Amino acid sequence: MSIQRQTEIMEQGQETLTGYSAVIDSDHAYIHDGIAYTAIIDLGTISAATKIGFTTPTVASGKYVHWRPIGLQTSADYVKFELYEGDSFTGGTAASVINRNRLSSNTTGMQNFDSGVTVTPAGTVIQHGGVGTSGNPATRSGGGGSAAEEIVLKQNTDYVVQITPDGSTDVVMELFWYEESAGLDEA
Repeated sequence: MSIQRQTEIMEQGQETLTGYSAVIDSDHAYIHDGIAYTAIIDLGTISAATKIGFTTPTVASGKYVHWRPIGLQTSADYVKFELYEGDSFTGGTAASVINRNRLSSNTTGMQNFDSGVTVTPAGTVIQHGGVGTSGNPATRSGGGGSAAEEIVLKQNTDYVVQITPDGSTDVVMELFWYEESAGLDEA
């Protein structure tokens, strides 16, 4: 490879403001591509299980949802979360979903994304965890997960996130996913 070609390749990888090599992680690249989404759901003060239902994109859409562990913030008590695959749900209030690239006009392929749904249990728990503790404001906590913990969800399938607090607590959730178009090998 010629020196000129090597220089061209190096210059393509430079950040324009500083001139340093640009390295970004995959999540950052998905945001730049306009295929990463967030739903921020403030559940307010809850003392009983609360459910959020969503239906993944159809097979015909060609979109696959890469789901991340749930980000939770609590004000007082421990809160358990579970993600169920295959639970039917009805009702609820449409939750706002934003594209994390605010310059992109892409929209999520989710068919439904509703908070406060009624669920007919039948699904399988495919993710669970918890965050928080009881006590004073100094013990408030939050958490989330990394890319290594993501799950590629089935297309055209109902999912329910159930949030169950140990007591009365304020809960804010931040859900993150990106939608990749086709190209995945199916097992």
